[in-house]
Amino acid sequence: MRKRVFPFARALTVSGVGLALLLGASVSANAHHGWGWYGGEPFELTGTVEDINLGGPHGLLKVRADGQLWDVVLAPPGRNARAGLTEAAQIGIGTEITARGHRWKDGPRLEIKTERLVVGDHTFDLYPNRD
Repeated sequence: MRKRVFPFARALTVSGVGLALLLGASVSANAHHGWGWYGGEPFELTGTVEDINLGGPHGLLKVRADGQLWDVVLAPPGRNARAGLTEAAQIGIGTEITARGHRWKDGPRLEIKTERLVVGDHTFDLYPNRD
């Protein structure tokens, strides 16, 4: 026997899905902070990688520089891959890197959003259209 579905129940289900998608988009937009939280002045940081995550929404390196642990925010996985920054790039724990980009602008947060990542003699140009 087939279960009878009333039209209002179907409408509630559709709006519930829409609400879930809207809430998901809002959380995701909040997590992705773009460039607005970073200063306008170029910033460079050289240090040693202590942890690496190339997953989304942005890759992230934990880098020890001058005795402090920094968050080196990379691009989203697709942009990193287009720049050649993948697992195959073999950046591991203990690798010395130089991150060029923009430092977090408010408060004592130790974070840089990286435009270019230099590892040895290779430069990964994550945001080639930014100067």
